[in-house]
Amino acid sequence: MKKNVCKAILGLFLLLAVSIPQPAAAFDIFIENPYSQTMWTSLVYYEDAAGKWVTRGWYKIEANSTRHLEFPSSTQRTFLYLHAYTSEASWGGIGEDAIKRTVIKEGFKYYDGESCPPGGNRRQVSFDRLYMENESTGTFSWAP
Repeated sequence: MKKNVCKAILGLFLLLAVSIPQPAAAFDIFIENPYSQTMWTSLVYYEDAAGKWVTRGWYKIEANSTRHLEFPSSTQRTFLYLHAYTSEASWGGIGEDAIKRTVIKEGFKYYDGESCPPGGNRRQVSFDRLYMENESTGTFSWAP
């Protein structure tokens, strides 16, 4: 009888473990900078907690390096948007999937439906749509 009770408890535990909703999987992005100048990037991605798309910048990528960014508050999406620049070049969308957002010189974060915070060098830039490389791991990679 003791054995049957243990089996029943184990069975209930397994049933509960399977039925509890699992947290959404986060996504990661690896941004490569093959240049001798510092690269700066801004992203537009979906943030679960807010239930909206967020525009955020700037992320610094040192010269000749790759930076790994983690976004634990966002579920895996099949795409996000990226804008990047160095002192000599910039990368942004020009195709039909591109979007435009306002950025400033300083670090910033704002959600769709809000204005970009005040700051210096306020301007509109284009963002490229970047598709997820590996949906099972939630990984994006980008290099110019």
